[in-house]
Amino acid sequence: MPQTPIKTTAPAPHHPASADPILEERQAQLYQYERCCDDWRHHDAIIWEMPLAAVTANAVIVWAAASGEHAWQLALAWAIAGFVVGVMSLGLQKQLAYAKQIQTRIRDIEQDFGLPKVTSQVGKPGLVSNSMEWMMRGLCVIDVVLAVIYMVRPDLLM
Repeated sequence: MPQTPIKTTAPAPHHPASADPILEERQAQLYQYERCCDDWRHHDAIIWEMPLAAVTANAVIVWAAASGEHAWQLALAWAIAGFVVGVMSLGLQKQLAYAKQIQTRIRDIEQDFGLPKVTSQVGKPGLVSNSMEWMMRGLCVIDVVLAVIYMVRPDLLM
């Protein structure tokens, strides 16, 4: 993973009496900037991994149940798959909220220091992340609808 261009150390907890408070504040901001950039990369990676994990879990659950002969197995599998995808969708929404908070702080520090933007994606509403959220929500709804169909009229899908 690429590192931030500025390497700083955390400010020391005990400062000498002659220390410059402005310099200390700037050093603390640069340290925070570095940490925020690393945190943003971490959350961005999780945001990209969650939909893949949800779709994979969905496929495995349904595939495992499809090997059975009973409609109730498929109904239960679709319900479980819908629950798993729903929970992962909420987790994705949480990760997006964290990333947005971090993005705001990154942009504030960049503006304070006149730094070039780390990446043009930081701080912009994401078409991809919105698409991933809606894809997972849609998959959850489809799973639940199929579970209900298997419970009520299993002959429609078998």
